[in-house]
Amino acid sequence: MTEKFIFWAQALDNSSPDLITVRGEAIGADDSLRRQKAVSDVSHVVKSGNRIFDTRGVQLTADAQNFIIEVPSVQQDRDGRTAPIVCYGQYDREIIANLSDYVADSLCEFVRESGRSIKPEHIELVHQAFSELKKKNQKRRIAFGTVIGAAALTIAILIYGIIRLISSRIP
Repeated sequence: MTEKFIFWAQALDNSSPDLITVRGEAIGADDSLRRQKAVSDVSHVVKSGNRIFDTRGVQLTADAQNFIIEVPSVQQDRDGRTAPIVCYGQYDREIIANLSDYVADSLCEFVRESGRSIKPEHIELVHQAFSELKKKNQKRRIAFGTVIGAAALTIAILIYGIIRLISSRIP
């Protein structure tokens, strides 16, 4: 299931390379180009996206096509800090309804394979986060439709005005 996403888990010893998988394939520490591309994809969403959800350590940030969701692992790093697990993916309006389940299942699979664990309540928060993303996209579609409708009405009024003006000048 993880083949659609990039997963990134911080190294707990703060000195080993972070665990990164891209589309289900673990990226070794020696593959700096692919690791940098994965980090760049995640960073781009953080910089250009909007924080949609932020509750009890679960954060969802999204731009128009991509998302990252951060979930704290139960394990902490050597300095006692929360070690988040990050999932990056793409979405569109058609699959957003099923995205919540798919991300949650893939996240659980990655967590299990990486030897980490997360709290069950955080999985529920993942579902809530994607519910918020769905609502936001619905509002965006409504707003876009309203703008298009207003523009079409304005154009129709202008055309009507021009036609009346032209017809009033024709003898």
